Amino acid sequence: MERFFSQRARDVRRSVLRELLKFTQRPEIISFAGGTPDPGTFPWEELADIAAREIREDYARALQYSTTEGDTGLREELLKVVRADGIEAELDEIVITTASQQGLDLIARTLLDPGDVVYVELPTYLGAIQAFRAVGARLVGIPLEEDGMDLDALRERIAADKARGERAKFIYVIPDFQNPAGVRWSEGKRRELLGIAAEEDLLVVEDAPYRALRFAGGPIPSLKALDREDRVIFLFTLSKILAPGLRIAALIGSEGIVDKIVAMKQAADLCTPALTQALAREFLRRHDLEAHMEKIRACYREKRDRMLAALGRYMPGGVRWTEPEGGLFLWVTLPEGVDTERMFPKALERKVAYVIGAPFFVDGSGRNTMRLSFAIATPEEIEEGIRRLAEVVKEELAALSAPAQL
Repeated sequence: MERFFSQRARDVRRSVLRELLKFTQRPEIISFAGGTPDPGTFPWEELADIAAREIREDYARALQYSTTEGDTGLREELLKVVRADGIEAELDEIVITTASQQGLDLIARTLLDPGDVVYVELPTYLGAIQAFRAVGARLVGIPLEEDGMDLDALRERIAADKARGERAKFIYVIPDFQNPAGVRWSEGKRRELLGIAAEEDLLVVEDAPYRALRFAGGPIPSLKALDREDRVIFLFTLSKILAPGLRIAALIGSEGIVDKIVAMKQAADLCTPALTQALAREFLRRHDLEAHMEKIRACYREKRDRMLAALGRYMPGGVRWTEPEGGLFLWVTLPEGVDTERMFPKALERKVAYVIGAPFFVDGSGRNTMRLSFAIATPEEIEEGIRRLAEVVKEELAALSAPAQL
């Protein structure tokens, strides 16, 4: 059977995280693992009403194929949303994708040849790692600081790669409440990154799935809003603000790039489902998105605060964590010598789960880190789950410090 697979299929591997998440589905386990939104934030009644109306009154369109670019009305509504956030774009510069993961896949297949260099944050989103590696790209990780990527390190790596004749295409970043680390880039670093991209003639892929989930701190412009040279490709999704089951996202870029991406999408799936596009379009037309978002932000703010308080109460000394101003995740760093993958089965025995950190690092580091999501658990589960996890961490640290038996 092996001989029938393409070289790309031979090289691709299942996600380590997806395999580990299978063990977290038991109802007795308190899981901080998945990045899934709280179903209580889904506007299900409104969407149910829209679905019934669209199928009854406009079934010929709602149940038909859509255009590859996406429903015109939905694209117009999404352009209104991003214009309110400072991004100016035209209709031929936006394409609807079947979730933002398809956007990453289309970018990879449109822009990357085997051996091309992509600069990413260290750590970075696992789905992007999979998409870029699937087409043979070489990923170079740049350390993430409290206010964004270490741009001095980025300059050094670009210079070193150029000296070796390496071909770099773009820099991939998640500037707002990054998955997995929860970090938010400062405005200064955003502007500096665009300057580096212009100096080195690179594109920037800005992934913004969590940008609307800000519940602390002031507004900071997106890279796309600051872009004056059409270097930024902007990805955003409705998965975190409406419902992930709709599988609706969008990609905004220069007309030339979007045209090629549309051609790639035609080969991938022809079009994103018309019915889910109609649900999203009519929700944006008929309902107050900002009022809906305020409810979501309040939900996640409470859960984040509960998790931060519990970490401070239960975790032993030497354990550090981020304090995100938005998004769904915070990032925990344990003392050197702790391996969170090795510790994972012990956590499951205590009926608590997390995501191991190492797969988010393209350089093989990060074995002493973990990602915790506060999105899906209740405040009471967060309290109890962190207490259980802290006990596991304490036992692991005690084992590390115990004298070796002769």
